[in-house]
Amino acid sequence: MSPHLVFVTQLVDPHDAVLGSSWRLVKGLAAVFERVTVVGNEVRGVPTLPGDVSVISLGKEKGAGSIARGLRYERALAGVRNADALLAHMCPDYLTAAAPIAKFKRMQTLLWFAHPRDSRRLRLADMMADAVLTSLPGAYPRPGPKVRAIGQAIDVDAIAPEPSAPRAGELRLLALGRTSDSKRFDVAIAGVAKARELGADARLRIVGPATTSHEERVRAALREQIVRSGLEERVTIEGGVAPEQVPHLIAHAHALINTTVDGSADKTVFEAMAAGRPAIVSNPVFRDLLNGLPIELRFTAGDAGSLGARIAAFAAAQVDLEVLGPELRSRVVSGHSLSHWADAVRDMVDELRRQG
Repeated sequence: MSPHLVFVTQLVDPHDAVLGSSWRLVKGLAAVFERVTVVGNEVRGVPTLPGDVSVISLGKEKGAGSIARGLRYERALAGVRNADALLAHMCPDYLTAAAPIAKFKRMQTLLWFAHPRDSRRLRLADMMADAVLTSLPGAYPRPGPKVRAIGQAIDVDAIAPEPSAPRAGELRLLALGRTSDSKRFDVAIAGVAKARELGADARLRIVGPATTSHEERVRAALREQIVRSGLEERVTIEGGVAPEQVPHLIAHAHALINTTVDGSADKTVFEAMAAGRPAIVSNPVFRDLLNGLPIELRFTAGDAGSLGARIAAFAAAQVDLEVLGPELRSRVVSGHSLSHWADAVRDMVDELRRQG
């Protein structure tokens, strides 16, 4: 085991519909590090702590402002003893802010980032980090020698495959995620409309929260699109659910649709595959993960006609999920499980320590 890791994340709340999965990362890290100190911008509802894990809140849940949280962050890092490395999870600013203290205390700095959005803040964190970790090649917008693709960290033990949903002519499709522009749920809705024109009896559930006022507006626009398309009885938009409920949603579906913009290795694709369900995707980062399957699951990004044709072909093929499911799950288990991810983080920390 490697000794002591500081894990910095935006939110510690195992039941949050958007960021609840970050707590599972803590469980994985606790299995391979002797000690883990979690620093959360906001901390809510922490369950029993695994292993030697402690949690420090910067106080957002109590109304602390950004300046107060920044000062608390610096004090927290200054007070951490004998830490070997700091891993900032999807929060470049916190790596940048930590860099001077980490250098003084001889902590290695690692950034985990798996999203196509580049920014000045990300560029700065990239320069400051000793290493950058991401899920798949192409899932990080700034390629370079620091970047290492280590898989997606799916808790496969929490997503046991369930018997396939019965097919009584109807094809049940699921899309997961916030109603943000990047999810392109408008393409998913239009794709279902095209599939129905081609004779597929397809239904779609979109499940996910709106976390900002802009996402609320996107949600309203999607509802209007559903009405205009005459799909009120075929497409629904539902609120977000806690992470532990996601496997049950997936089990009720025959397939996942993922229309997220290129570059984002959306974890819902891995979760669906871990549950033995196909994921119909457009993002090229999933090319290797989906190669060699008995049915083509990729479609052209942003093209509702291409998606509709793929859905119709999937419906007509009457895919036997009892046969395809184990192959899909094995691909996630071998390269994208939580234990695989945590081992890779540990190995990266050990490598950086050896390099001095």
